[in-house]
Amino acid sequence: MKTTTKRNLRALIAATAMLATEFASAADKAIPGSSYETYTARPWTSSSEARYEAMDALQLTRIMGNGINLGNTMEATGSWMGYNQSDASDYETAWGQPKTTKAMFQAMKKAGFDSVRIPVAWTNTMDWSNGDFQINKNYLERVAQVVTWALESDLFVMINDHWDYQWWGLFSHDEALAFQVYEAIWTQVGSYFKDYSYKLIFEGGNEELGHRFNDTVDANIDSRLKTVTYSTPGTLSESECYMLLTKVTQKFVDIIRAQGGNNTRRFLLIPGYDTDIEKTCDTRYAMPSDPQNAVQKLLISVHYYSPALYCLVSNPRNSWGYKASWGTASDVSEQNALFRKMKKFTDAGYGVIIGEYAVCLKMTKGYNTKKSSDDVYARKAGDTKWLTNVLDNCDTYNYCPFLWDCNTYFSKSGTLGFTGDFADIAGVYKNRSYASEAE
Repeated sequence: MKTTTKRNLRALIAATAMLATEFASAADKAIPGSSYETYTARPWTSSSEARYEAMDALQLTRIMGNGINLGNTMEATGSWMGYNQSDASDYETAWGQPKTTKAMFQAMKKAGFDSVRIPVAWTNTMDWSNGDFQINKNYLERVAQVVTWALESDLFVMINDHWDYQWWGLFSHDEALAFQVYEAIWTQVGSYFKDYSYKLIFEGGNEELGHRFNDTVDANIDSRLKTVTYSTPGTLSESECYMLLTKVTQKFVDIIRAQGGNNTRRFLLIPGYDTDIEKTCDTRYAMPSDPQNAVQKLLISVHYYSPALYCLVSNPRNSWGYKASWGTASDVSEQNALFRKMKKFTDAGYGVIIGEYAVCLKMTKGYNTKKSSDDVYARKAGDTKWLTNVLDNCDTYNYCPFLWDCNTYFSKSGTLGFTGDFADIAGVYKNRSYASEAE
C-alpha cells in the first residue's frame, strides 16, 4: 500500500547478525548479456518439504493460518541514502521502524500467527535508470537473514516487490525498460532463494499492478533518477491495464519456474488488479498459466480496507468524509458480500490471500497543525468487531489473511506483541492459529 492516503495509514498504524557466508554460495553466476550477477543462498529447509511439495494451493492456505505484515520495514525507501548503503539495515529503519530481530518473529508465532508477509523494496540498491540492474549482495543477504529468522520461528513467509519508489509506472511509458527492471528483480531474487523451503512464497508485486501502471516516474518520487523522467501520467485504458497485468504476472511465473530447484514447485502469489476485490473479480482479470505443475501452486492476493472512510481516514475533519465506527447490520452484510466474491477463485482451485487488512486509528488532537509530533491518536469504535468478522469470513472460505501493522497494534519494540491499549486484540488472534483451529 502506498498512495497519499495510505501513507497516512502507515503513519498511523506505525505507531548478532548472521555471517554473510551463511547465505552466499561459493558459485556466483554471471548472466550473459546482462549487467548483473545472480547468487544462490545456502538454503533453509524443514523436515516437511515433501509434504509441502505435494500440497495444492487450497491445502496450503489452510495450514498458513493467520498472518501479519512486517510493515514499513524491508520495503522502506530513502533516496537520500543512495544505492549502496554499506549497512543494508539502514534502509529498513528509514521509515521509523525498529531494526528487525528474530525475537519479533518468535513473538508473532506466540501470538497465534502462522505466517508473515515481508514487503521488500528491491531497487533500493539498483541504479536501473543508469543501466545498472544489480541488487547489492549485502542487501540480499540482509533480506535472507530476516527471512531465515521467520522460517526458524515456524512461520510461512511471503516476500514481494512492494511500491519500491513506484518504478511500476514505467510500464505505461517504456514497457521494455519496465520489463528489464522486473526481470532483473525476479531473476536475482528467485535465483538467490531457489533452494529455500517451500514455506517461502514469492509474491509478484503489490497494489501497483493495475491502474498505477500509469503513475509518473520522476525525481519527485525518487531523487536519484537522472536519465529517466516521466512526469506525466500514462494513458493506458483500464482494459489495457488488465491485459498488461496478465502479461506481467505470466512473466513472473515463467521467470521463477525456469530457475529450477524448489522454484519449480514453489507456491507463487499473483496480485489481483489493484489488489481490489471487485476489480479482481472482473471478467477481464486472468490468472497466469503454470503448465509445469499438475497440482495447483498459484495463489491470488487482494487487500481489504473497506469501508475506506473507516479503515483509511483518521482525521474527523477530512474533507471527503469520515467514519468513526463500524458494526451495524449493514456494515457486516457489506463486508460478508465482498469476501464471498473471492470464492470464485477458491472454486477454481486457487488459494486466496488477503495480503493486507487493517483499521487506522482516529486522530484526537493535532488536526490543525502540520507537525506529526502534535498528533494524538486512539482506536476507532468497532475495530475489534471489524477484525473478528474479517477473520470469520476467512475461516468460512479458507482464505489466509495478513494484518497490516507497523509497530502499533502489534509492538515490535519494548514488550513484543499486543500490549497496552491493544492488549485485548491478543484474544482475537491467540485462538486463531492453525494448531488451535485444527483441535
